[in-house]
Amino acid sequence: MNLMGFSDKDVNDQKVEETTNEMRRKYPLYTAILERIPAMDLEEVVSVMLLVDGVRWLLKTHAMKLSLIGEDKVTDRMVEEKIDELKTKYASLASVLQRIHNMDLKETTIGLFGIDAMESLLKLRALVILAA
Repeated sequence: MNLMGFSDKDVNDQKVEETTNEMRRKYPLYTAILERIPAMDLEEVVSVMLLVDGVRWLLKTHAMKLSLIGEDKVTDRMVEEKIDELKTKYASLASVLQRIHNMDLKETTIGLFGIDAMESLLKLRALVILAA
């Protein structure tokens, strides 16, 4: 058993490709990034893994706004600043970041599930690279 919860037989390029294809169907919002994961080198994998935390924060903040507090100008400003920061660093996620403000609670929740699944896929890709 591998440290990340993947069995040793799952740490291979084929599993990365299969998981990517499955996730593209489930989470089309992230297709632009998911398509690139099987070909990413370790540096890009780590870079996107770090990005995942920022997107997760944005989605959680948006979900909180939708479910608990309603309109909040401070939260809106914080979210906009984070979106601008992430768009500058990671142009590949610009379309996802632009959509966050317009998501309803259902879309936001699906986005959170998708970002968690993407993080697992990135970890699997990193393990494949490290095992090579």
